[in-house]
Amino acid sequence: MNKYIFLKLKIILHGIIQKKITIKKLWNTFVCFFSYFFKLKLSGRTPILVSVDLWNECNENCVFCRSSKGEIYNLNKSNNDEFKFISKGKLELQTFKNIVNEICDTSIMIIPYINGEPLMYKDIYSAINYANNKKLLTLIASNGILLNERNSEKLITSGLDFLKVHTSGFSNEIHSIQHRKGNAEKIYENLKRFTFLKKKFNSKVILMLDYILYNHNKHELQLAKKFADENEILFNIRPGNPYGMEGTENTQPAKDMKKQACDWPWKAVSINWDGSVIPCCEYVVWKGASPHKNYSEQNLFNTWNGSSYIEFRNEHKNNGRVNLEVCKDCPRQGLGFKF
Repeated sequence: MNKYIFLKLKIILHGIIQKKITIKKLWNTFVCFFSYFFKLKLSGRTPILVSVDLWNECNENCVFCRSSKGEIYNLNKSNNDEFKFISKGKLELQTFKNIVNEICDTSIMIIPYINGEPLMYKDIYSAINYANNKKLLTLIASNGILLNERNSEKLITSGLDFLKVHTSGFSNEIHSIQHRKGNAEKIYENLKRFTFLKKKFNSKVILMLDYILYNHNKHELQLAKKFADENEILFNIRPGNPYGMEGTENTQPAKDMKKQACDWPWKAVSINWDGSVIPCCEYVVWKGASPHKNYSEQNLFNTWNGSSYIEFRNEHKNNGRVNLEVCKDCPRQGLGFKF
């Protein structure tokens, strides 16, 4: 099952050892938690973590996320006829660096991807290296297809702190049911090589295999776990998204959290490839939902504790998620790693 509490503790310890977590950052984290607990209008100076979508392109075409042509589904049903798919685009590397410069003194982590395969972005290694030099923890989630020897070495030497690689099976036949262009054989081969290179470079990067569990792949779960154990890789299980597979997969049981305020408005923020400042990763696949000013119009610090965020926090405080289309059916709570 998910071991997010264990992971958080491991990441914090890793951050302390790497001298990326300071008293100033811990204080900002405390203020963010304190502000959420009392539902204050303002939060810390910066979010605890920031996710940035450098490029929303992907090379797996997963059933729940994209069409067979790789078009990203728009989950906003109110305008789905007019805007069936989400636009694609890239964020300039300099914009990412500007964000890093703003948050590096007080935030703990930056995640340089949201809705794409991060290794497709040619400057991903420069982005990670820049954040690493600015003493920010970095995390990416990859499908592992492009995790060849050259890219693995570049990830390790860039100073990446945490790499998650997902699979939906142990064999190509099963994995490709969900990931149309996936290649389980290559992914596991790449993971094995990555662990070898990690030891070769004496790297402390945390590596985790994320098994996305469905009815159709549960019989291969133990094979994946055995592989992770044999290669000293952290192993995690998370429920799969049944969207597009409703005929064969059970709908995920979702806890009704409509009346409960989410903690993300006080703790984290996402920035889309077009500069849209959004509350979380769900907003990148919900066309027309961008409640805050574009990053190019206003810096992140002023947006984070500006009027739009105050209004957004007050809505969560007073009404929970009921009136927010993107949020009302979301079952998530806490800074768990959906990524």
